[in-house]
Amino acid sequence: MEFYKVDVFTNKPLKGNPVAVVLGMPEDDIMQSLAFELNVSETVFVKKKGDKISLRFFTPYTEVDLCGHATIGAFYVLKLNGLKYGKYRAITKAGEVEVEVGDLIRLKVVEPKIVCMLDGIENVVGVKIFDSAVVNVGIPIGLAEVEDFESLMKLKPDSRLAEFCEKAGIVGVHFYTFDSKFDACARFFAPAVGIPEDPVTGTANSALAYYLNSSGRLVKEYYRFEQGHALGREGVAHVKLDNGVWVGGKSVCIAKGEIEI
Repeated sequence: MEFYKVDVFTNKPLKGNPVAVVLGMPEDDIMQSLAFELNVSETVFVKKKGDKISLRFFTPYTEVDLCGHATIGAFYVLKLNGLKYGKYRAITKAGEVEVEVGDLIRLKVVEPKIVCMLDGIENVVGVKIFDSAVVNVGIPIGLAEVEDFESLMKLKPDSRLAEFCEKAGIVGVHFYTFDSKFDACARFFAPAVGIPEDPVTGTANSALAYYLNSSGRLVKEYYRFEQGHALGREGVAHVKLDNGVWVGGKSVCIAKGEIEI
């Protein structure tokens, strides 16, 4: 089977969010073992038969129903192998996902919903929060605005954030500031689900774009959010509002090889 190492939400090698893409879908135990062997946050297995494209996603330790940056990486590899521009549907365990292949790869997220405010987060992280909310994009995500880039980079959440997320019923918190050369700069922490910090997060930036538009904080049809600075893996997520919320970005392939088992 062919495999690729792809950095997503960037066109610069060793930046953005990494994913391993395997063209093939062997038995479940082999896929899990390969994900452990390849040892990146997500490995996606791709099976293309005619117009049908099936995806399955594995962390080194378990299978997950859907992963945004891994979906983008998978379709980027398919584009490298001749997939034409257009809209496609990917079959996943979370259902069918609509994907747009162009100069950027974008996927349509579940219709977002603003659930409530995110009360109490200021006491957990010890910095002033100027606005907050919980937005559900298939998974509930907390949003919290901080004053500036310096305040964002100084964030060092401890075990209290994991406890807070569990009690609030959210996956994690996406802290952001408008002190950015793009529309906003962000960091995403989800310690309650084993992610101390994610480099660049498609779902969280989708939630942020929807919230900023719906609340009137920053009304646009196209957003660009930067993320990953604290991890040295800077990237940019592109979000457009066009009959739904679409998140995507650039990708770059840094390695290609064959798996023999």
